[in-house]
Amino acid sequence: MNGLHGKKILLTGAAGGIGSAIARALAQAGAAVALFEKDSETAQAAAQACGGHPFAADLADPQAVADAVAEAVAALGGLDGVVNNAAITRPDDGDPIDTTLDDWEATLKVNLTGAFLICKHTLPHLIENGGGSIVAMSSVVAHSGSAVPQIAYTASKGGLEAMTREIAIRYARDNVRANCIAAGPVLTERNAHYFDTPEKWAKRRRHIPLGRLGTAEEIAALVCFLLDDAASWQTGSVIRADGGISAAYIVDDRNGRDTPE
Repeated sequence: MNGLHGKKILLTGAAGGIGSAIARALAQAGAAVALFEKDSETAQAAAQACGGHPFAADLADPQAVADAVAEAVAALGGLDGVVNNAAITRPDDGDPIDTTLDDWEATLKVNLTGAFLICKHTLPHLIENGGGSIVAMSSVVAHSGSAVPQIAYTASKGGLEAMTREIAIRYARDNVRANCIAAGPVLTERNAHYFDTPEKWAKRRRHIPLGRLGTAEEIAALVCFLLDDAASWQTGSVIRADGGISAAYIVDDRNGRDTPE
């Protein structure tokens, strides 16, 4: 989008499937992007793949976040937008009985507290800039329960939406917009194991009205729109990009795709 040319954007989780698609889309639109990852090696790899400025910041480390934000803003020469994309899932994240306290706290520390810290340290720069846009990457799980739960991940995404909405209202008169994207299942290297057999895919497909998985590029396009001044009337919103999952009661599964691609 032409409105992103010259914009200065901070992106967390830049090396993941969706994160790298966002980074590429922003670079193609002419934005300058600070790529945040947990360690310098991963951040450097993201920069080599997508372009941009790499920064190491473990979102579970408050001081590391504060330092990296200061460095990024100095390197970019200001800040126009933030994408809270980083998130983790723990392999033993399940129901409340089986999920350990360690898994619960580790997940919320990155997915929710990490996003809070990013907002805490970037908001002053957005306000100083005269405004800007925050986009938070939520999930369909914040809206639709599952019989196969990830209780910590789900709670973190519900909290992320509530926090982002609060930010939108508190800073609206500072011309800072804040919105969430509640994404449905998107095929990435990280989650491909959920769909890697015909049986697994058939079990998932029947719940997706569009009959396919989303793509990282589709999510990236929506992120770019929300960062763009073309979306200047959009704040405090949760946009559900989930193929119709959260709107469905009964799905017509005729002619569904046999593979997730």
